[in-house]
Order: sequence, then structure tokens, then C-alpha cells
Amino acid sequence: MNIAGLRGMGTRFIRYVRDPRVSLWRKLAGVMAVVYFLSPVDAVPDFIPVLGWLDDLGVLSAAAFFMVREVQRHRPDEPLDGLPRDAEGRERIPEAVRKHV
Repeated sequence: MNIAGLRGMGTRFIRYVRDPRVSLWRKLAGVMAVVYFLSPVDAVPDFIPVLGWLDDLGVLSAAAFFMVREVQRHRPDEPLDGLPRDAEGRERIPEAVRKHV
């Protein structure tokens, strides 16, 4: 990924964090992984040579993967009502639903 890609991802991440539709636990997933990494209390203590570092690396990797996937899936331009829309922003209601309305 180049600098422009990182800048774009950073901008999307800021929009993701500021979006009120995103639940708090999703926003805090990355922060909690960093807290776990810095915490002296781990599932596997850090003084065990390799295993102690691998659990920290696993938690950070999983959180980074989760956050990147969430930010890429996030669509801030979608309307809050959740109805499907066409390219011009008009509601698209399937015919089967339209008959019952």
C-alpha cells in the first residue's frame, strides 16, 4: 500500500469512528488490543521466550484484520433508514414488496 492508500484508509477510519451507527464495541476493538499488548497481565506471560510474544502478536494481528475489514465494509453514505437506493438516491422497492404496500 502506498502513501495515498494509507491516507485514504486513515480518512475512512476517522469517518468510521465518528459514525454514530457503528456500535461502541466495534470502535474499541483496536484500542482494547493495544491495551492488551501493553498490559503486564497476559494469557501467556511475556517472560516465556517465544510464546509470550506470540499471543500478543496474535491479538494485535486479529484486531488489525478486524478493523481493516470493518473500515472497508463501512458505507458512511448509506441513508440511516436502511432502504436500498439506486445510483440517483431514489428508493428501490422490489415489486413483491410494492404489491403489499
